[in-house]
Amino acid sequence: MIKAFIPSDLEFLKYKTELKKLYEESQEKICDPNDFEFVTKNTLFYGFADENGLIGGIYYFLDFDLLFMNGFAGRKHFLKNVECVKMTLKWFSCDIYAEAQNRASSICLIRAGFKRIKENLFVYKQGQKLGKD
Repeated sequence: MIKAFIPSDLEFLKYKTELKKLYEESQEKICDPNDFEFVTKNTLFYGFADENGLIGGIYYFLDFDLLFMNGFAGRKHFLKNVECVKMTLKWFSCDIYAEAQNRASSICLIRAGFKRIKENLFVYKQGQKLGKD
């Protein structure tokens, strides 16, 4: 069972060091120049773990008055990543945008229900059915 947690949860403290390391290793791939502390304090940040340990993190932020999603995860968690994205999509009532910097991210977004609107830009329109199960 996948559990979500936020920076004010005790669960976050359990995984904070591991999350920070994973974020820093992924930072170039997700094209976010901000440091981990900035991301966890200035976005809607969610960490994810299951019985096997840390999966990764997803965070939401406003850019040009649009809600954007970004995230990072350890290798070999593709199906779990899709489930984490789908889980968070239910928490918002507006359209959500995301930029994918690589093929795996693009496929994850599509599987979660996002539609490509430009080369690397995707949108999830609220009210649509979630992606393939």
